[in-house]
Amino acid sequence: MRVVKPNNKRDIHKYSILALIILWSVPTFSIGMSDIKADDTEFDLSAGEFTAKGNVKIDSDEVKLSADQVNAKVKGTQLLSITATGKPLKLELEIDDDEGETQTILASAHELKFDNEANWVEFTGEVLLQTDAAKIRAQKVRIELDSQKIIATKGESDEQVEITLQDVETP
Repeated sequence: MRVVKPNNKRDIHKYSILALIILWSVPTFSIGMSDIKADDTEFDLSAGEFTAKGNVKIDSDEVKLSADQVNAKVKGTQLLSITATGKPLKLELEIDDDEGETQTILASAHELKFDNEANWVEFTGEVLLQTDAAKIRAQKVRIELDSQKIIATKGESDEQVEITLQDVETP
């Protein structure tokens, strides 16, 4: 990991650990220890920016992300936003629902954006979002996390948004 303006080796180690903690401090999801691999990484403390480039793989108990590039902005220890790009990027996320059951969300897109303050996540570019209940194909899918509202938008071509409801067995 390359740290901008390092003072010594001890600071590099301290900032590396801080970058990992900050990157996965998303309040909406409980993320444990993460393994981040990339061809190149940079953490700029003065700007509050973390960048991982080239074959980025992020893996934790709840999240698996593969992308060409991941950028995160932080203020102190608070995560402000994340942008990930890839052709396509792939995300696998496990969350607990209200009944305590684990649900897996799979997504692929060209770009993922997360805004912590506004509490939304947006996928753009040949989006495929799949849950246990539905599969959505669109050019853009935005999820308002507070209201759990999903907005799917078609692209400029004649393609339409495609939603397939999964046959989920009810008890």
